[in-house]
Amino acid sequence: MWPYRDWVIQAFNRNLSFDRFTLDQLAGDLLSNRTLDQQVASGFQRCNVTTNEGGSIPDEVAAMYAKDRADTTGTVFLGLTVGCATCHDHKFDPILQKEFYSLTAFFRNTTQHPLDGNIPDTPPALVVPRPEDQKRWDELTERRGSLRQVLGAARTSQSTAFESWLDSPARRSIQLPYNAPSRVLELSMGSRARLLQRGQPQPLTLPAAVTVGQGVSGTGKALHFSKKAFVTLPNIPEIDADKPFTISTWVYLPKGKGSYVIASQFEPEPKQKPKDDRDRRRGWIIEVGDQGPRIKLAGKGGQYISANAGEGYELNGESWYHLAFTYDGSRDRAGLAIYVNGRLIPTQGTGEDLEPLLSSVGSASPLSLGRDKKKYFEEGAIAEFRILNHEVDEQDAELLSLWSTISAARGKDSAQLTEADRAALSVYYFYQRDRATRETIAQLRKVDAERRVVARRAAITLVMQEQAGTKPVAHVLNRGQYDQPRDEVEPNVPAILPRMSDSMPRNRLGLAQWLVDPANPLMARVTVNRFWQEVFGTGIVKTAEDFGSQGEAPSHPALLDWLAVEFRESGWDTKRFFKLMLMSATYRQSAVATEDKIKTDPDNRLLSRGPRFRMDGEMVRDYALAASDLLAPAIGGPSVKPYQPKGIWEAVAMENSNTRFYKQDHGDKLYRRSLYTFWKRSAPPASMDIFNAPSRENCTVRRERTNTPLQALVTMNDPQFFEAARTLAQHALVAGRGDFDRELDFIAERLLARPLDTRERDVAQRAYRDYKSYYSAHSVDARKAVSVGESKSDVSLPAPEFAAMTMLASQMLNLDEVLHK
Repeated sequence: MWPYRDWVIQAFNRNLSFDRFTLDQLAGDLLSNRTLDQQVASGFQRCNVTTNEGGSIPDEVAAMYAKDRADTTGTVFLGLTVGCATCHDHKFDPILQKEFYSLTAFFRNTTQHPLDGNIPDTPPALVVPRPEDQKRWDELTERRGSLRQVLGAARTSQSTAFESWLDSPARRSIQLPYNAPSRVLELSMGSRARLLQRGQPQPLTLPAAVTVGQGVSGTGKALHFSKKAFVTLPNIPEIDADKPFTISTWVYLPKGKGSYVIASQFEPEPKQKPKDDRDRRRGWIIEVGDQGPRIKLAGKGGQYISANAGEGYELNGESWYHLAFTYDGSRDRAGLAIYVNGRLIPTQGTGEDLEPLLSSVGSASPLSLGRDKKKYFEEGAIAEFRILNHEVDEQDAELLSLWSTISAARGKDSAQLTEADRAALSVYYFYQRDRATRETIAQLRKVDAERRVVARRAAITLVMQEQAGTKPVAHVLNRGQYDQPRDEVEPNVPAILPRMSDSMPRNRLGLAQWLVDPANPLMARVTVNRFWQEVFGTGIVKTAEDFGSQGEAPSHPALLDWLAVEFRESGWDTKRFFKLMLMSATYRQSAVATEDKIKTDPDNRLLSRGPRFRMDGEMVRDYALAASDLLAPAIGGPSVKPYQPKGIWEAVAMENSNTRFYKQDHGDKLYRRSLYTFWKRSAPPASMDIFNAPSRENCTVRRERTNTPLQALVTMNDPQFFEAARTLAQHALVAGRGDFDRELDFIAERLLARPLDTRERDVAQRAYRDYKSYYSAHSVDARKAVSVGESKSDVSLPAPEFAAMTMLASQMLNLDEVLHK
């Protein structure tokens, strides 16, 4: 999701108007002539928790997603607790249960499948090229579209050349367009099964449980498998992690659902099975399960890459399908593809196959048709099984899927050809004989090859996408239970608020337009209140998440109204609004609290003094890094993993999780802004968690703010903070050149933006002397103190003075004045 985060950062940096900011996030994918950025922005609604846990019920999970999105919209843009109407009418605010489910209906027409498949890029997802690739990517995308239009027009055109070819002897002698060396293995069926390996006939013995029976067409034949039946074929070394290949076959699926092995080639199981029961055999498998076709290449130690059919591509029983599994030899899961009946289908990997497959998948075992261990292809059938030593594209895959029809039609007279025969022969002719079409295909292959190169170094981000041809609807759920649907409701907003105009579509775009409409009384007020909270610590309405009857009344209602109108009429100008607050006399007044002010205005709700509150955890860390010159200034990019105590991820991770082990980053990645820290919801960064950062499982617009001893434990002992103190001390010693007062002033000005007074200076000097005395007598401890962290330590500085100044800097980093705004 980091491209979405980058979009948010860029939107604020370029001062995107807040109404456009809202429209793009709620419905960027629905805008006409939408840009890539607007599609990325729609990822706002993909930040929710997802699941693929065993036993999860898709309908229940879908209801949870819709509720989460409605709750988030209500909280962020309306300041209403709409989720309180999930099970019944809202007890305190005028929101009916029916109205809540009308709100969820806006989010009930997405193509996102409820179960995420335990993969990081659950569809709908979008390729986001690098900035330097964006122009070329757009050009390639446009070029690809043009070439496919040309290709489609050629195939549907009436060609006299094609008709002449149909009547020529050349049509009767056509062959698959692959030479013998490239045809690694071919299993064909006539009256009996025939096996060719690299063009040479090979002996083939079928067990009694495997018979030759009816195939794809009335005249074709296939191998039919009965209970526990399989066929053993020669070993195929051409299938490996660094070699391109294609496996093409027709399969007949038995009645009902199940998991069926089409072919596999694995090394034998080890005599001593691993304790975790994971399959660590080296080899490969193609199979069909409840979710559709799948291919897996497994290397050393259980590492693998795979391609699994995306959601909605399940195959029906009692039906024939042509499957083609292709691989480009890149060792990357992105190099795998699956074609069903000649058409490329969306595929996904798993959460375990993100890394390249560095080891070989080869084994000395024979190839098995219809079996792997105790899994078979019972009551299934296989025809035209072949392996090629190169990767085919969509045109070749279509040709392979039609070959049974083409081979049967080539011997017929023209008058005997059926419509299906002519269509199949037309594909062959235009792909193989028509010069213009072949040139178009060659150009298309070149474009696709370059697109793959660009896509592999691009990012993937999750987006929203509406289902085509259906309208969003929802049902009122009795007591909020997914399996108790009642009345069907269409998308709409609560009746207590202004109605949606007739010009607003009843989808997420219409909802976004309604939110930013001047007639909406909440959007601007809720937004400026949250901005005020960011600057002053507490909103004019303290309960920023609840503007309803159970929320706290505004401390200055007229001010809130004025700010809302000012913000909206300025064109929703965010930077202008923050400047307005920061330049105000209210903000610029002193934060000193006199006894009289504490007595009459203890919580500063009357704004009798300037704001004073402990900064959020991210700001506390970033302030320490900035003051010490460690903060990496780079903007954007993937998340990073800075210092973290050992064992936090491991304590909660599942055994096969790709985030089971925390692998700390190095270099500048240790010092990126906290905004870029990788976040695992089940185990948030400990230093952030202790400073009240939310878990990010739900939308949070107002954080708790506590003060506990654990926070001092972080700022005094966390390597990130101690390293910041050490680096700050190092800069002070270099700048002060042995003058303690200059060194102390350097640290004070960096941290407090003021010099210390006489009393503070005396305390600091005594502390420094004590530390220096200790470290002078304990040189090993001194060296340890000045070696914390990965940034370079100046070894030319005297260790006792360096360690003492580090401890003093650490103390000053822990002052309330430093940790508080």
